[in-house]
Amino acid sequence: MAMTSWCGKPGRASSSAAPSTEPPHSAEHPRRPMRECELAYGRATVRVRLPADAEVAVYAPADLPAVADPLATLRQALSSPLDSPPLPALAHPGQQVAIVIDDLSRPAPTAVMLQAVLEDLETAGVRRTDLLILCAVGLHRPLTPEELRALVGPAACDLELLNHDPHDPAQLQFLTTTSLGTPLHLNRRFVEADLKILTGDVEYHQFVGYGGGAKSVYPGIADAEAIRLSHSRMELPGAEAGEIDGNPVRREIDEAGRAAGVDFVLHAVLNSRQEVVGAFAGDLDSAFRAGAKLVDAQYLLEIPRPVDTVLVSPGGYPRDLDLYQAQKSVSSAAKIVEPGGNVVLVAEAREGAGSALFVQWMTEAPTLDDVIRRARAEFVMGGHKAYQFARAMQHAHLFVYSSLPQADIRKLKMQPLASVTALEALLAGSRRLAVLPQGTLSLAQLAPADTIPTPNGW
Repeated sequence: MAMTSWCGKPGRASSSAAPSTEPPHSAEHPRRPMRECELAYGRATVRVRLPADAEVAVYAPADLPAVADPLATLRQALSSPLDSPPLPALAHPGQQVAIVIDDLSRPAPTAVMLQAVLEDLETAGVRRTDLLILCAVGLHRPLTPEELRALVGPAACDLELLNHDPHDPAQLQFLTTTSLGTPLHLNRRFVEADLKILTGDVEYHQFVGYGGGAKSVYPGIADAEAIRLSHSRMELPGAEAGEIDGNPVRREIDEAGRAAGVDFVLHAVLNSRQEVVGAFAGDLDSAFRAGAKLVDAQYLLEIPRPVDTVLVSPGGYPRDLDLYQAQKSVSSAAKIVEPGGNVVLVAEAREGAGSALFVQWMTEAPTLDDVIRRARAEFVMGGHKAYQFARAMQHAHLFVYSSLPQADIRKLKMQPLASVTALEALLAGSRRLAVLPQGTLSLAQLAPADTIPTPNGW
């Protein structure tokens, strides 16, 4: 459950990332008492003053404390697996073992997770020459050899390391046709392995429900067309963050994991500082669901009623690396803002807008309706981000404070904020303001009536 509070203390706004100047004040535009809120912005922070006469609540994750020894916590999870024999009981000498890891887009503590898994496999007598570390890149770029070695750490850098390639037929093997009609091909080496292990973290995903579990299999090591089809179903009822059993996209992913014959998983759950707070191992579904419960305990934000303005940060670098990545926080904010309200995004976007296709779709379409129609007619990766932005922007006005040129923001049909001062002037018109300091990690949703206390007199 979220922590709700007033933010900051009285004082002058400042920004380490962008200059701003104070406008003159007069009898017609008097200075009003403000409170401060500090938001992550790239690798720095932005300090924003909030009007004292608005109803303001900050919804921050209820971060759990980091475990004292992540390796010991992972070892404990492996020794007490959920609904599964321990890994040394599943592994045998002579087996070909495939271990799937997350790529650089996920914060999983891969090196220490592999260290713990490899200890168990060594106990079982598995030879290092029979091990494959397979990076589940999906449609992301492949890692360089240097990146792969750094990711897996010293315990595994001498093993066979392989990027999955969703476009290479030689790497793929047909597995099944899913209940949603997807002809699914997976990485051949994984399918043919005698022992199949998944590692990674569990966190919210905006239409799969949660990352983790069988998502490492599909889309992680699937063929490109299957990945495209999975993403194209983001509009199906129930395909949303925090939903498992009622989510058709999640059901298909779990179906793929069962068909692939995943033998064992090791999952970590992190706080917003990317520190390990818990770990779960064992059965594919059981360990995943246990991780999802711990994610909810930290990041589920219940808002008592819609607000007219949401001030949101993705949480800084790397979650605000570009606008493409920052979209997740915009969609989270849109869930709790009134129709026609304001979403104010604070995201550095040091690498620009992101996907060229995303930019193309947003700039070519005359209107947001046209973006949505195009996505429904010809779903492609990159275009799906344009669709998600357009859906949120149909519901609320989107203002962006970032390092991007203002003209570039306007081309994307968004409204730029040139300075912190301009941002504060916009917030001054708020009646009810919610602040989401970790918009990407968090799941903001409206609470059922009369179920939680009302902050600040709402």
